[in-house]
Amino acid sequence: MQNPLDMLVFAKVVELQSFTMTAQRLGISRSAASKHVSRLEKVLGVRLLNRTTRKLSLTEAGQSVHAHCARIAAEAEAGELAVQRYMGRPQGLLRISAPSAFGRMHLVPILPDYLAANPEVSIDLVLSDRLVDLVEGPFDVAISSSPLTHANLIRCDIAPIRWVICAAPGYLKRTGAPREPEDLRRHNCIFYASAAVRGNVWPMSRDRETRMVPVSGNFRANNSEAVRDAAVRGLGVALLPTFATWQDVQSGALVKVLPERTLQGTFGTSLSAHFIADRQLTPKIRSLVEFLVRRFGRHPFWDAGLQHPPQRKIGSRSRKS
Repeated sequence: MQNPLDMLVFAKVVELQSFTMTAQRLGISRSAASKHVSRLEKVLGVRLLNRTTRKLSLTEAGQSVHAHCARIAAEAEAGELAVQRYMGRPQGLLRISAPSAFGRMHLVPILPDYLAANPEVSIDLVLSDRLVDLVEGPFDVAISSSPLTHANLIRCDIAPIRWVICAAPGYLKRTGAPREPEDLRRHNCIFYASAAVRGNVWPMSRDRETRMVPVSGNFRANNSEAVRDAAVRGLGVALLPTFATWQDVQSGALVKVLPERTLQGTFGTSLSAHFIADRQLTPKIRSLVEFLVRRFGRHPFWDAGLQHPPQRKIGSRSRKS
């Protein structure tokens, strides 16, 4: 059976009438180009080229074989041109996986802007809090709050995850606001939990001292929006990412408690876009990641107004944030 590379080199030698130019065009040595043609002649059992120091010419058998080899070379070049089209500008189907709450609250509102700027791209978005396998699965980009650990993945952070402990004004009026981390033991604490994350220990730091505070309550969920909704309705004190609570804190529907503490949440510290290393130059992937970094970045908009939320007196001796 003929080697397709031998046939490609032979077709290119005939086209360029030179082993040297063929070697330069294909990025191989002149001797390698000659060996490819010699091997094809040996496999076929016929001489394909008459070679002199000044000229190359096809034998009768070479003319017949060249017709087939030229078609193979043309198909190879057509394939290369097709790939170059995709490498030139963003286009094609872009399959994205993202966490449910973050996807609904922050991705869906901005993806129309991405599509408007990249009209040749279409998006298939799957919202799920399950970790996906980019190598085995159908996705081009996976946005996750937990690092995906496959060795062949590139990770790009698109936004930090910051946390608040918060509660509804009505709840704090009934119970009083916690003044110290240990006060959380007497509160109904509601939080994110999943098969991988229990969520019932809240790490919090101040002055380089970290405390692991165990909490308990009558409601937990594997979705930040569900925990946020329960907190807004006065069910208890919640530990939540700021991307899920920023509007409620700004409006006063939720009030930050223990604001002087630096919090570590029940899942990761950053939202990251993951993609397979050998796809890193694909324009549709690169353009999406760059778009997300521009829109979110190290100081995302949902954190901009959380330093000075509305001041209000809640419960006994509550602290102002």
